[in-house]
Amino acid sequence: MKTGLEQQNQASWYISTSIPYVNAQPHIGHALEAIQTDVLARYHRLLGDDVHFQTGSDENSLKNVQAAEREGVSTAQLVERNAVRFQALETVLGLAVDDFIRTSAEQRHVDGV
Repeated sequence: MKTGLEQQNQASWYISTSIPYVNAQPHIGHALEAIQTDVLARYHRLLGDDVHFQTGSDENSLKNVQAAEREGVSTAQLVERNAVRFQALETVLGLAVDDFIRTSAEQRHVDGV
């Protein structure tokens, strides 16, 4: 006899967090969203579904420019520093992320858009 998990048909899931502005370091709200998204991805993987869990950073924002100006650094410096912090959430929170994309630093983002 098959269990409920075995009876379900395999599905494909693309699951993403919202792509946060990187005008500051991550906060508890970013962690909450990442964990909730991770739980959903892991649940569907347990069901045997094909899952792609993606997150990243939105680096093309007036908020980023304004934050950089307030700090007296270039927008590129601010974005680079904070994008690394967001990507580090994978390790810090033990997330099972398949892909992290940076919107200003990766050609594949430009090609996809």
